[in-house]
Parts: sequence; C-alpha cells; structure tokens
Amino acid sequence: MRSVWHCGYYFRNTQKTISVKTTFSVLTMWTGVKKTVITGGIGLAVLVLGLILLFCFPLLFSHMVQQNLPLANGSISYKVWKDIPIPLYQKVYLFNMTNPEEFLQKASKPRLEEIGPYTYRSWWIKENITWHHNDTVTYRERKKFVFRPELSVGGEDDLITTINFPMVAAAAWLRNAIPLEKVAASIVLFLMKEKIFVQKSVWQLVYEGYPNFLTVIAPLIHSGVPKTHGHFGWLYGKNNTDDGEFTVFTGKGDLNKFGIIEKWNGTHSLKYWTGSCNTIAGSNGELGPPLAKEQKTVTVFQTDFCRSWKLNYKKEVNIRGMKCHRFSAKKSVLANGTDNPENSCFTTRRHLPSGVMDLSPCRYDSPVALSFPHFYLASPSYLRAVEGLKPNASLHEFFLDIHPRSGISTSISARIQLNAILEQDKNIRQFSNITELVLPILWQEVSGYLTKELADELLKDLEYPLLYASISAYCITALGVFVLLISLTLLLYHWTDKKKHSRQESLLEHDGLNEEEDCPNVLNPSVSPKMNDHIDGDV
Repeated sequence: MRSVWHCGYYFRNTQKTISVKTTFSVLTMWTGVKKTVITGGIGLAVLVLGLILLFCFPLLFSHMVQQNLPLANGSISYKVWKDIPIPLYQKVYLFNMTNPEEFLQKASKPRLEEIGPYTYRSWWIKENITWHHNDTVTYRERKKFVFRPELSVGGEDDLITTINFPMVAAAAWLRNAIPLEKVAASIVLFLMKEKIFVQKSVWQLVYEGYPNFLTVIAPLIHSGVPKTHGHFGWLYGKNNTDDGEFTVFTGKGDLNKFGIIEKWNGTHSLKYWTGSCNTIAGSNGELGPPLAKEQKTVTVFQTDFCRSWKLNYKKEVNIRGMKCHRFSAKKSVLANGTDNPENSCFTTRRHLPSGVMDLSPCRYDSPVALSFPHFYLASPSYLRAVEGLKPNASLHEFFLDIHPRSGISTSISARIQLNAILEQDKNIRQFSNITELVLPILWQEVSGYLTKELADELLKDLEYPLLYASISAYCITALGVFVLLISLTLLLYHWTDKKKHSRQESLLEHDGLNEEEDCPNVLNPSVSPKMNDHIDGDV
C-alpha cells in the first residue's frame, strides 16, 4: 500500500512544481523582455539622433559659414582680407649678360647668368575701403617692399649687365616712322652715347630706377607713355603704391560671387585686346568663392599680366593641418592662338611661339613679353636661342593653394618672367643687324605661406567645429548601435531561454504521465470511492 501512496504524492507535487515553475518563468521572462525592449528603444533613439547629427550638422555648419564668410566688418574673411596676415616675400632674379659684345657681333648666343634671389619683405594693405548697397566694396591695395639682405645673395649695389630697354623701346616706337626720322633717331642715339647693353645696380634696375634721357623724351616719341621723372626701372613706381581701384563682390547673398572682381579702375573690361580677352574675370587670388566639389579650375586677374587666366587643379595639399587644393598654371595659359584657340584674341603682330605673351598692347607698345621663369612650359625655340636657362617645375611653376570651404588662399607662389623682344630695323643703325629673339631680363616670385597662428585661427573657425561635431555624431551613432545590439542579443537570449524552459516543462509533464501510468488506480474515477477511502485509511 505504501507504493500506492508514493505514486499519488509524487503525481500531485509534480503538477504543482510544473505550475509554479511555469508561472515564475513567464513572469521572469516578461520582466526581462520589457527591460530589453525599453533598452532597445533607447538605443534606437540614440542611433537616430547620431544619424541626424551626422547628416544634418554639416548642412547647418555650411549655412553658418555662408552667413559669416562674406566680407563685412568682423567677418571671418575680413581680417584676412584687409591686412593680409600671411608674410609675403618677393624674390627677384636677374639675368646677367656675360657676353654682350660677342652677341652683338653675332659670334655667339646670349650667355645668361642667373643672379639672385634679391629678397624683399612685402606688405599689402587695403585702403580707401568703401561699402556699397549692391553688396560690393571698393578699395585700393597699397604694396610696400623692403629689402632683406639676410635673405639675399648680395646687396642691392650688385652690378648687372643687361639690355638698355629704353633704347629698345624707342626703336620699337619708331617702327612705323618714316626712314628720315629713323636716321635722325640713330644720330641722336649715337650722340647721346647710348649702348644696347648697360651695367646697372640691382636697386636701379628694380625699384629705384636710373636717369635716362630717352625716358625724358619718351612721351614725345609715343604719346601714351606716362612721365616717370626721367627714370627707368623694371619695377619703378611699384613700391609703396597700388595697382588701381578694385570693386569686388562681398559674397553677401551669393557666395559664388565672393571676392569676384566687378570693376577695375571703374570699368568692367580691359581695352588692350580683342573680344573675350578683355573680360575681367575671377578674383585677384587673395580670396574667392568656396570651391565646388571636384572643381577643376579657378580664374584670377592680375594687373601686371594685363589679363585674367585660369589655373587648373593639380592635387590636394596639407597646409599646417588644413586640407587645401592646389591650382597651377598649365601650358595652355601662355599658349598662342594656334595651340590654344581661346588665346587667339591675345594675338599681336609678332605672332610669338607658345609660352611667351606679347604685353606691348598694355605696356604702351613697349616690346616686353611675359613668360614663366626660364621659359618653363614654353616652345623649345626660346631655349635654343640663349644659353644658361634650365626650366624646372619645382622652381618655376606658378601655383595657388586654396582652402576649399572658405575660398581663402592659404599659400601662393606667383612666378613670372619679364623679357625684352629684340627686333631688327634696317634704318636704325644700332638695330640694323641685331639678332631677333626674346631676351630674358628678370623673373620674380611673390610667395606667401600660411603661418601657424593664422592656421590655428582658421582651423578654429572653419574646421574644428565640424570635426568635433562629426566625431560626436559618430560616437553617438556607435553608442546607439552598441545598445541596440545588446538589446537584440538579450531578446535572442530570452527567446532561447523560453524554448529551453518549454522543453523542460514538456519533459516534466511527460515524466508525470509516466508516473500516472505506473499508478493507474490512484485517484482514478473508475475505482470505487470506497476503495479510495480504504486506500486513504490504510495510509
């Protein structure tokens, strides 16, 4: 009878155990699931917040830059534009003619010796600033140059043998004169003891100038030539003066016009060339519109070049922690109209080979030409005509580095060469047998590189806010993903745990059924109540 009692007891307790465990398991599971779902919801919210910051803050920051970038008192660009804080230097290299007599006798090519650099510290200061209601500003930019002997190969009193350019210019001005006038000019040149080559100091050839009788009478020979107090120098009158009056767009309302020149000396175009070549386009190279994505060219206008020209994208460079885009002058810039049809409107009567531009239309018909140093990117014919030149991209390339988000120039290396165009004239004795060629005179490099102080300031205003916000957005996004993954993992765990408990319950129920089979008469309705009572009594 004891085995019968044992079967009944086990059966009843098994059913109770299964019921208790099931209830506790369900409660525990739903409590865990609830917490996991809440945690997952928080993770999803954090993830969405991170994604919103990641995609929206750059747009917001770009809008803030657009509001603070245009030229105005106190703006980001104004303090860089008004008094350029980048240290600017001008390096001048002169070509010393070592065999003038041999050249004049046609015994050899011009043998040139480059001497330099003669370095000048430069300051560019905006003056007479006037703001207009059409979102433009007018100003003059005074440029001052001070010689720095410690950065130079010698003193300004170094002597250079070079071409007597006033004499060459006078011969060019008399080109269309009648033969009698040319003969008279030959006599005057002889009596004045003018020679084709002269020896002058660096200072005289550059900024100071030197007295020359031909510069005194130049306005009489050519009416367009300005008076220079009887002095000539290649950069005479360029120190502590300005390049004219500029009117540029401030960029307010339209950043695509930021720094773009509207007028120069009150006019919208030049008068030296024909057609589109007279267009004043682009900026002056100090600042311009923010760069578009994958922008391939920028346009700059320089009064010394008498034109606008395009610089082509070359590569990305890092300037003191700032990613900038470098634009450089390509071969097409100074190509003639045959090699580059866009330049056909610069063509003059001389039809020079590519690589040298005749500037005479904007230099009072003086036979002066522009090229890159050492005839870099020019026709090989120029190099064959002289000795001593070695073009080198790393030394002679013209480039400009621009911060893409602001359009501000962070560094520049503007390298150009001035040349004299020598031409024969049978009626002027001194030029009756001269070899016709383009003779290099000097080349100069105006360079400026971003200082650490200015770089830190620009980074603080234009780079760090976006950088820090992006890092924060990525961290928030990563946190949201992490929390969400944990939640999903816990949900997976609860689901797996539920299946495990379900299997255990099934096994317990199965065991209970087996016990019931072993004790068929325990609480079995088919057995008489008396028998059940008897069993209970025996127990």
